[in-house]
Amino acid sequence: MAITKQSERRQFGRRLVFKSAAIVLGDGQRLPGRIIDLSSAGARIKIQKPDLVEAEFDLEIPEDDFVVRCRRVHIDEATIGLQFIKPPRRISWGKR
Repeated sequence: MAITKQSERRQFGRRLVFKSAAIVLGDGQRLPGRIIDLSSAGARIKIQKPDLVEAEFDLEIPEDDFVVRCRRVHIDEATIGLQFIKPPRRISWGKR
């Protein structure tokens, strides 16, 4: 029996990564998680309570001094797929 692989629908390929990250909600609440895969257009993050994530939020990756505005694209019981909607900036730029 042949195994069929679903075609890639993303515009940009993703690479596997395992980095600590945080979703920052509009009220300042931080939801810690781990980036599972990443591309130039979006990412997938594993968090404990994905149902708390708003439609738009900031994603921080402290290890890379990186923060970017995101839109939630899909959600399941443990992960969130997100799309970057603004250019990324450095976290350290906001700490002056």
